[in-house]
Amino acid sequence: MRTNRFFGILLICIFAAHAYAQNQSDTLARRGWFTYAPYGKSLLSDVHPYYMRLDVIGHANEGAFDFGQTGKAYRAGIHGCFGADIPLWQGNFGPNNRFGMCVSQRAYAYLWLDIFEPVTAPVVNTDYRVGAATATFIHRLNKGFAKNYSITWSPFMHESTHIGDELQIQRMETGYAIRRVNVSYNWTELVFTLNEPENRHDACHTFRAGLMLLWDWKEGWYSVKESAGDGDASLVHPRNSPWEAFVQYQYQTPTSPHGIQGVMSAEVRNRVVYGYDLYLKKGETDTRGADSRRFTYNVFLGMRYNIPGYDGFFSRVAFGARLYHGNCPFGQFRSIDTFSMFGFSVIYQ
Repeated sequence: MRTNRFFGILLICIFAAHAYAQNQSDTLARRGWFTYAPYGKSLLSDVHPYYMRLDVIGHANEGAFDFGQTGKAYRAGIHGCFGADIPLWQGNFGPNNRFGMCVSQRAYAYLWLDIFEPVTAPVVNTDYRVGAATATFIHRLNKGFAKNYSITWSPFMHESTHIGDELQIQRMETGYAIRRVNVSYNWTELVFTLNEPENRHDACHTFRAGLMLLWDWKEGWYSVKESAGDGDASLVHPRNSPWEAFVQYQYQTPTSPHGIQGVMSAEVRNRVVYGYDLYLKKGETDTRGADSRRFTYNVFLGMRYNIPGYDGFFSRVAFGARLYHGNCPFGQFRSIDTFSMFGFSVIYQ
């Protein structure tokens, strides 16, 4: 019931933002409440983006989420990202609109479906992200290669994740020592961008770097609650790496007369591999160490169609291939050290 309510609220917010933006044309000249700003947005290589994305993807298989216990090395699945970056206010100031600032509300839900599993096609995992408003400041330089730079600050964000019911029941019946991990944490994030692609039609080289600082004053950013029947809390090791950093690069070609352009986007991220063993059975000895760090790599390569004469929500549709390698970036499965995905994406921006 909570999941249905969350998706309902998120969809209402998305369509409300679309309605505000759809009649606007000159983005740079706009200012005021509920107007779309073309900067500070997720790039196409983001693993957890604030836009709509559907992935039909093959990924490395693991017994921790292989409901049918097929034992196959790779599986196919469906990943759906329901994200929104809802405009609250934006304005431009200074000579020739040299400076700008926008404030938006971000929200995100990520759904992982084992849709090709023949018995129940279970939900593997869902992730939710929401928090306080995000602010972006932009300085338009227009000096040769350096078109602009921006600074984005998300002062407070929260993530909560939930393993699918079928998997949790299976883990209880099979006798795993850890049946569910409560992944729930807060963070603040600061992002620097060189060359925001404000003009969707022009060629642009975009460089981005960001730092997330994680915290939770009570339990860290993941825990096992014995009182809720989640398993043996002593098997979860201390959380000692409260940060995550990334760099991104994205290139978009000039747009053709028919609204088509090529886009390549890549990310390298350093993140935490969580410190618990999902495969331990009751009574077995824990040999897993505390959480460690891992570089992850995410690449998108494809084409994008820009709707002529309109720049706002759902004004761009991208199609392409996506490759990911690193630790598993979703839910309680982030203790899985090596996880690869390859497939095809449809993205609405």
